[in-house]
Amino acid sequence: MTTYRLDRAPALAVVGVVVVVAAVTGFVAFVATSALAGVVTVLLLLAAVVLVARPPVVARLDAHGIRTRRARERWVDVADVSVRDGMLLLALGEEGADQKALRLSLATVGARAPELVREVYDRLNTAHGYRRFE
Repeated sequence: MTTYRLDRAPALAVVGVVVVVAAVTGFVAFVATSALAGVVTVLLLLAAVVLVARPPVVARLDAHGIRTRRARERWVDVADVSVRDGMLLLALGEEGADQKALRLSLATVGARAPELVREVYDRLNTAHGYRRFE
């Protein structure tokens, strides 16, 4: 199983927002001597440290399928894969008006985006029994 995590750039942007909010609640805790604001400040700083140390998982790929935060799809259910406008699009089911698609922003995995795209294509080909002609 291959795990693709949130890249450092978007993670650090979120951490920046969390630290600013923590600074505001820390100021409120200092001025109002509020224990609750102090606890919120500490929790926000801990969340920022956890986010930097272990970014959240964007996608997990294994021999059976792909798992994201909101979806779990089998490779045999994927009809087509394309990359458009920085998005990896996996078309699910039969082609038509009601066809669903799983969308993954390649910006979220950063430098590992080409690796993710290559692995999706390879796993999809393996699941459907395709192999490279040599």
